[in-house]
Amino acid sequence: MRFLNNQKKIVLLLCICLFFSSCGLGKKSKIVNVNPQKIGITTVCYFDQVRDRPLITEVWYPVAESTIAQPVAGVWLRCPEARDAPLKSNSRKYPLIMMSHGNGSDRMNCSWIAEILAANGFIVAAMDHHGNTWNNKIAECFVKIWDRPKDVSFVIDQVLKDPRFGPYINAEKIGFVGYSLGGQTGVWMAGGKLDKFDKPVLGEIPADQIPNIVTQEVIDAIDFSPSKESYRDTRVSAFFLMAPALGDLFDVPSLEAIQVPVYIVAPESDHIVPFETNAKFFATKIGKAIFTLIPGAANHYIFLNEVTKGGKMLLDKKIAFDPPLVDRRQVHHEVGVEAVHFFKSYLGVSK
Repeated sequence: MRFLNNQKKIVLLLCICLFFSSCGLGKKSKIVNVNPQKIGITTVCYFDQVRDRPLITEVWYPVAESTIAQPVAGVWLRCPEARDAPLKSNSRKYPLIMMSHGNGSDRMNCSWIAEILAANGFIVAAMDHHGNTWNNKIAECFVKIWDRPKDVSFVIDQVLKDPRFGPYINAEKIGFVGYSLGGQTGVWMAGGKLDKFDKPVLGEIPADQIPNIVTQEVIDAIDFSPSKESYRDTRVSAFFLMAPALGDLFDVPSLEAIQVPVYIVAPESDHIVPFETNAKFFATKIGKAIFTLIPGAANHYIFLNEVTKGGKMLLDKKIAFDPPLVDRRQVHHEVGVEAVHFFKSYLGVSK
């Protein structure tokens, strides 16, 4: 363990295994449920009338031990679900965790961490960022990324008002989990400002990051001034970011001014969002950031769900298969332990 900056509370860990052994988290992990056998889950269709924007949202939550759950089919491995089952009653209200998916992904692609959090006493909500998912591609939505923090803030409003969840949530205890562009969304919501995100030239954008429906004409027709605005949501008080993107496009003073706790974890061999100019950049600028590096061959897709046998035949190999000696499940377990302890430290948990 070594400190990168004496004035920053930043820890760069050489590997997750070393982190566990050196900090005693092997013992702490025993009290975290990283293999949930059932979880409550509900799909809600919220709609932002002001922006004419549907926001399909998945909500994961704790259920009673006696609740019956069913196995889930599909391309992603997911724990058995008690769909629309009653929320487990508690003497205290639950903290709420909001989740934001990666570019062109969807609300279910990182459900593994939602399941772990829900199994350990949190309510978790993740929305599809409309038009920026694999099954709903709208050209301008792949460019207007400032809609993402607005989506999260809107869904917080809706979940807190929803009679199924709002009465059971502690509105003073809200956290955030984001992956890739979802991690960048979290930096926005923590107080960072994206001052260098100007109208791009199409040829400067990696081809695998946008669909071919995004043309230079689409880009030229968009007003980019909203990208310079602040999207800080003061209701969110703790941020857990996995391989956050667009690091060097942020205004440094705005990052240095962030006062909320931020946990950043990223793989060393990420060639989509290189950690040096993204995760590490954020960690060296945000005062209350903790940075954990996953060493070795694990890449950007390590944070996606494990894939079923059927999924391995259907999905792109770079998403479905990990490099040799990389154990996606083990990484998920270790990162899940970190997320649970991070949020318990700053948000508490309902017993």
